[in-house]
Amino acid sequence: MAKKISSWKQKSIYTIVAPENFDFQELGDTVANSPENLIGRTIDVSLRDLTGDKTKQHLKLVFEVNEVRDNKAHTRFKVFNVNPGYLRSKVRKGTSKIDCIHRIDLEPNLRVQVKVVAVTHQNTKTSRVRDITARILEILEKYRNTKLDDFIQAVLFGKLGTEIYREIKKIVPIKRVEIEQVKVL
Repeated sequence: MAKKISSWKQKSIYTIVAPENFDFQELGDTVANSPENLIGRTIDVSLRDLTGDKTKQHLKLVFEVNEVRDNKAHTRFKVFNVNPGYLRSKVRKGTSKIDCIHRIDLEPNLRVQVKVVAVTHQNTKTSRVRDITARILEILEKYRNTKLDDFIQAVLFGKLGTEIYREIKKIVPIKRVEIEQVKVL
């Protein structure tokens, strides 16, 4: 009778690496039979883990493995999310939550869906909500045909949120503006 070889002995350990705009930081290790089995796997990482900034722990990034070289699984950006509990804590009774979802075409033939949430200091009339939504869409359209890496950096480090905040506070007093989600379609 032939000796059975454990399936674990046939597997190799691969290091998962972040994309270039995150300085190829190591995200973790994974096990697979062959490099082809890694393609398409995803890994969730807190922005705090990547930057070391404790104030960014409510921001989550999802990377997808797209290439394997030298026992390193290289990833690309897939989704950015804000913790729903964090957003829920910002909305109170007597305030308005304004949601805006928009799709933008970025430079390397990519399309992303962006969800923006604005929280006002007091209840807001629907006419003002329409004005705020229109202004948010104008600002998002400015980023059409930019590179994905540049757009993600603007979102993650607050440039886009700050730009939206400055524009819509002219319409109604704003408490908070968050980019809730960015998803590569």
